[in-house]
Amino acid sequence: MFTMNAAKVISETKDVIEIEAPGKTDFFIDMQTMNERDNAPFYYEKRKGDFVARVRVKPEFHKDYDAGGLFIYDSGKKWIKLEFEMTDLGYPSVVSVVTDKVSDDSNGERIDDCPEIWLQVARKGDNWVLHHSLDGKAWKMVRYFQLKMKAEVKVGLEAQSPLGKGCRVEFRKYGVTDNNLKNMRKGK
Repeated sequence: MFTMNAAKVISETKDVIEIEAPGKTDFFIDMQTMNERDNAPFYYEKRKGDFVARVRVKPEFHKDYDAGGLFIYDSGKKWIKLEFEMTDLGYPSVVSVVTDKVSDDSNGERIDDCPEIWLQVARKGDNWVLHHSLDGKAWKMVRYFQLKMKAEVKVGLEAQSPLGKGCRVEFRKYGVTDNNLKNMRKGK
């Protein structure tokens, strides 16, 4: 595994990785102001071809936009993140951000009374699907889209705290496998 932006890995065992994001960290390109932030910790591996990345995420929410999740990086202007995030609406949600020169930000389903969730990103060529699950078995689609990326991308774990003083995120059972999904939309 590699790191970008000095990802501070607090601990790492076979099944658990803890990453701490310093304050004022994020990956985002605002479409109105064109302000860019690309300083969030990213712990990744390089992956070529089609794949499925999956992890169980448990962020410590302190401020709006504190989050942790899966991150797919092609370049500084092209990437995907799927996060379990404390939204500015006052509750945690599954949030997806697709960036192709600017960030297309989308709040997903509200997640109440659940401190951790499963996230999944699948690639098949230039087709992508993002899912979440409460149990790691029944997947709900968050987003289905097309985005051209290099054959080899960086795939891994991202933690962020854009407005806060920091956010610690626990990632469990992270893995990247070949894409063997029979139904991309259903995540199975």
